[in-house]
Amino acid sequence: MMPHLWQVTHTYRGWKRMSISKLVKPKSVVIIGASETSSFGRAATLNAFESSIADSVYLVNPNKESVFDRKCYNSISDLPEVPDCAVFCTPRNTILPLMEEAGRFGIQAAVVYASGFSEEHTEEGNALEDKLVDVAKTYDISVLGPNCMGMLNNVDKINFWGGRMSTPPSTETGIAFIAQSGFVLSEIQSRDYISISYALSSGNGNALRLEQLMDFAVDDDDVAVVALYLEGVQDGELFVSALKKAAEKKKPVVVLKSGKSVKGAISAASHTGSMAGSAKTYYAVFEKYGVITADSFDQFMCVAQALAVLKGNLPKVQKYAVVSLSGGESTVSADIAEQVGLELSDISEDTKAKMKENLPGFAVPKNPLDATTVLFNNDEGTIGLLKALQEDEEVGAITVGTNIGLDSGGAAGSLCRSMAHAKNEGITKPLFAVPSFEGDRNLEMRRLMEAGGVPLLSPMETAFPCLKSIGDFGKYDPSKRTLVSCSPAPHDSDETFALSEFDSKAEIAGYGVPIPAQTIVRDKAELAAVCGSMKYPLALKINSSEILHKTDAGGVKLGIKDLSGAESAYEEILENIARTNPNAKTDGILVQEMAPPGIEIIIGISNDKMFGPMLLVGLGGIFVEIFKDVSLYPAPMNKGEAQMMLEKLKGYKLLSGYRGSEPCDISALADLIVTVSNYAFEHRDEIKEMDLNPVLVYPEGVCAVDALIVKYKN
Repeated sequence: MMPHLWQVTHTYRGWKRMSISKLVKPKSVVIIGASETSSFGRAATLNAFESSIADSVYLVNPNKESVFDRKCYNSISDLPEVPDCAVFCTPRNTILPLMEEAGRFGIQAAVVYASGFSEEHTEEGNALEDKLVDVAKTYDISVLGPNCMGMLNNVDKINFWGGRMSTPPSTETGIAFIAQSGFVLSEIQSRDYISISYALSSGNGNALRLEQLMDFAVDDDDVAVVALYLEGVQDGELFVSALKKAAEKKKPVVVLKSGKSVKGAISAASHTGSMAGSAKTYYAVFEKYGVITADSFDQFMCVAQALAVLKGNLPKVQKYAVVSLSGGESTVSADIAEQVGLELSDISEDTKAKMKENLPGFAVPKNPLDATTVLFNNDEGTIGLLKALQEDEEVGAITVGTNIGLDSGGAAGSLCRSMAHAKNEGITKPLFAVPSFEGDRNLEMRRLMEAGGVPLLSPMETAFPCLKSIGDFGKYDPSKRTLVSCSPAPHDSDETFALSEFDSKAEIAGYGVPIPAQTIVRDKAELAAVCGSMKYPLALKINSSEILHKTDAGGVKLGIKDLSGAESAYEEILENIARTNPNAKTDGILVQEMAPPGIEIIIGISNDKMFGPMLLVGLGGIFVEIFKDVSLYPAPMNKGEAQMMLEKLKGYKLLSGYRGSEPCDISALADLIVTVSNYAFEHRDEIKEMDLNPVLVYPEGVCAVDALIVKYKN
């Protein structure tokens, strides 16, 4: 059975790339289903009339002579010219014939509000979506939707939103919000404290994908920040290509990813496959490409807006000075900073002396600072205090507590003005206004501060995690990452086969992975010959591509010290397998030299269908079984990235030396991780999972004791 067009990961690979400029930046538009009463027809018409292209808005409604005193045409084909874009405000059963007519007429962009397509997960809805995608492909139409809320271009003042809304105030550069939820985007647009360049509701996103919209936003100079409300990706290669471009441009990408809960990979054959869930894969990709992630809607808007205001003025040192206006606020700020990992600066004695010059005698200069209310209506004192902190090399950025709900003429308003003035008086380090409590943001104060590059944030519990993310983004260096797409080719089926342990280790050994001496024996005569040439102690294991958990099947014997013990182990293994797995195909007994004890590590690969091989590394034993102390990262990678993976482990101290223990050869381990990632990259179209478990790490060198490789059949 053929999959639906919208279900195929790489459907668009062979297509001519569709231009979306006529969708997002049209010179003319036709509203199909224009109305003075129906919800979408009325909203779309009025929004278009209030746009900069109002004089080039055409209306089609065969049942009306005019709508809002503007002439209505009977059909698309009756229009006097070919508009750039068509906005469909009609029910779903009318969309396909109207889209065909629009395509024949030469229209190359469209917005479809109607629902009832693939989002219903019915045969009828899926079939309709297939046909819609096919029409878009045939006529090269950029179709936003179906099941979307439309588009707002605040740069050129063009509004094709499906609900009534006022056009946000102009901004020099702002945020491109792209969302797989029209409701989320509608709520964001209702906030007057967000600087929006574009709002693009992707809907089902199968005719024009979120990844294409994102690529457009990354390229647009009027976009300072790309913000995605993301449920999932359909084209991993295009997605990471856009992320790579954004990383190299140092253009922030902020993502609020929904669906974080991880369901176990029940069919996974390896430890890695069961631990590398879909949500973890997304976050590993985000880490590699410097994506800023948010955990809530408030964080999503707060960090995106702050980055848009900063315009690249990021902290050069990831340490913050916090100025509060009360002891309670100061104490709470220290608590929250510690909870979220926001590092506060250790200010120098010289800085404290300069701070004291601008504080009352009873105030103690420290960080966080309780400045008392002396800064209210005190422009000179505020600027002096900020200059003292600016000169401290340990301070990367400064936050100032303020109350955003007060009138612009009050004391809080004076403090906001002082912060704006400070930027004109030589304060070059990032400066943030952080309120104690949520409240209405005074538009006049917000604009005044933002004009000087001072973001007005949410309260501390939201703002501080955002500041931590901004600091991390500031130190992200794309040149130290291997930004190469590893998306695999699609497979006709999910059927797999496993290599035996012997074959798995032989394959990785060909890539330079150190393994113990090993061989296969098929009778006792071969066993005796092998034991005479190998070093004791030995390990004997059943060699089978069908018995993946050999220990559970009674197929492993360790610590064999002589030929007699080897012969007994040989017979016992065969007896156990005959009892536990009588129908499994076997290929003799694997005999290998036992490696000396070392720190146990697991290194694994789980090949994500969207993003390709994800490499997992973790401490072995209970660390991986119980604590799940693992790090996940996309292949391929360089040695620096491998080192970063290791340093993220909670048990890293066991490798680096702990309480007098000898440090392990971390350099050799990092080299091994790179080797495995290169293997996975080169075999991304065939490998499904892989485990090297355990890998033993020594003060000098490493050794992969056991291995399992699972591949796709096709």
